[in-house]
Amino acid sequence: MKKNIFAAVFILALFQAASVSGAAGDKAAGREGKADTDYSIAYINDFHGECELRRKGADFADAVQDLYVPLYEGDTIATDNDATLEVVFDDATVVKLDPDSRLLIRNLNRKDSAKTGLELLKGKLMAIVKKLVENEEFTVRTKMAMAAVKGTEFIVASGDDSSVGVYDGAVEVSGLDMSGNVLHKVVVKKDQETTIIKYMHDPGKISGLRKDFFRRYSEIGDLRDKIKYMRELRRSGKIKRYKLERRLKRIETLRKMQKMDPEKFNALSGGEKALVNEIMKEEPYLNAQEQSEEKDEKSGDRDERLKAILEKKKQESAREDGEE
Repeated sequence: MKKNIFAAVFILALFQAASVSGAAGDKAAGREGKADTDYSIAYINDFHGECELRRKGADFADAVQDLYVPLYEGDTIATDNDATLEVVFDDATVVKLDPDSRLLIRNLNRKDSAKTGLELLKGKLMAIVKKLVENEEFTVRTKMAMAAVKGTEFIVASGDDSSVGVYDGAVEVSGLDMSGNVLHKVVVKKDQETTIIKYMHDPGKISGLRKDFFRRYSEIGDLRDKIKYMRELRRSGKIKRYKLERRLKRIETLRKMQKMDPEKFNALSGGEKALVNEIMKEEPYLNAQEQSEEKDEKSGDRDERLKAILEKKKQESAREDGEE
């Protein structure tokens, strides 16, 4: 695109505030395409169909075979024509990638504040972003747009045009020139959308959600329930056990594929077969981790019950002293 052609940019800002926490994950484990049930900033939470992951600097992409594979800056994930993939950030925000889509992880800065930057190279994504506080960012860029979000539920489509639809929250959409100067702003509210047409620099007229966006309300509801459950697990300290259980189920699925669908397994590349075998070898270790987490939970439950009993006795003793 020539320099004198304006680039359209979406800036979506939800007028709410809350908090996001973050810490660095184990980078070494993720570089080999292995899962990590300990904390990671971003990871593959679920996938269906054939999906690929290309690490930063790698010449080729590898098939996604496992859950909870950490993602890092510069990584690219892609879905086939009938595949979907979910990425979770900070155990609090979820992004679902549509079929025939490609997403680049541009920024996962967690040093001074939480700043997440994604680039939707093609296709569509849906997202539920946890409410952010001041100086925290979550952005989605396309060829012609950038969505800067502060806690909302939305969909982004990237093709010849770029569109943003909002399922919840209020969004400010701005058109910017190549120098980043704001040219025009509109506010997109719940159940509305706007589109930037190729080679144009202003957001189009605000309208109601198009039919194909509106029909996906049930998907947004499913994502909302899923991320709510994960946030509750994290608060209760049970998120690691949940991840271990899902990874063990994934291993069982891979084992069934080897036995019941050998043709599919044999169609994998040598490296992909090696990865599957490596995943399956981790089963004893994961079982041991799960048993350890279960013991810790039971111990914690006993401690809570003991505290409750002691507190009750303390209150009863105080009442008796008052009556005397």
